[in-house]
Amino acid sequence: MKILQVERINVKEIKLCDGGIALKTKAFLSLIYVLKGYGTLTYDERTITFGESKLFIIPQHQLYHFESTDAQLIVIECPIEFIDKIRLEADRIESCENLYKLQYISNNYHARAGCVFRNKDDERFAEILIVQIAQEYKRKTDDYLIIRNCISILLNLIARNIIDSETSDLQQNRTAFSIMKIITYIQEHVKDKEKTRIHSIADHFGISKNYFGEYFKQHTGISYQDYLLDYRLKLVETYLKYSSVRLSEIAYELQFSDESHLSKLFKKHRNMTPKEYRKSILNKPDH
Repeated sequence: MKILQVERINVKEIKLCDGGIALKTKAFLSLIYVLKGYGTLTYDERTITFGESKLFIIPQHQLYHFESTDAQLIVIECPIEFIDKIRLEADRIESCENLYKLQYISNNYHARAGCVFRNKDDERFAEILIVQIAQEYKRKTDDYLIIRNCISILLNLIARNIIDSETSDLQQNRTAFSIMKIITYIQEHVKDKEKTRIHSIADHFGISKNYFGEYFKQHTGISYQDYLLDYRLKLVETYLKYSSVRLSEIAYELQFSDESHLSKLFKKHRNMTPKEYRKSILNKPDH
């Protein structure tokens, strides 16, 4: 029970009977799974229908209203501290890049309406994981490893389906599809300096390294080096905003030369130092 209080993950089971519920979360990551029933979901003056086995990502501070007469929901709210534990454990066992997949979700998904899953097998697997998470949370045991492992796998399923759905929408435009695959590759390997070198990307996608720069700029409107730096700085912002990780650790993990190098680049492109940025976030009312 003490571990639950420290990590502050929250799992709730909600039954809707002849009514609705408004949900607005402050958690870094919130997932709502429809275990049973049907109804409607309203957000930003848009209304969609939902059914069993559907999973929704709920952005921070946005109001979502669920209406149903028979739905049963499982709500999972994860603070950044909990996600950090998953990331650190994954690093120790050389597992998947959970934090980077999570950042891909939060930076690119933009809470589009609808279930995140396109693959039915992944959808069924997700239900097993989510039900297991709810059961383990009810037990309130000191062994919290099972919940973290379940959420770790769940995040990977979500990330894979979002990436697949975004790229599948571009199948009719082969050029757009190719550049999206390149961008996805860059985002997934952003902390690996060798894999994000031009010659490595060009070799991976079968493009001439001499032509790659021109190809990338032609289809994105920005040079590859500018894009890579901007994306890395966005990840720095995410760390500064949602975690207490030290700047030196951020610099090391995101492949900047050192803390000083990161500070100079951040100041140049964001018009404030990382320390000033973190302080400005902490001074906002929501924090």
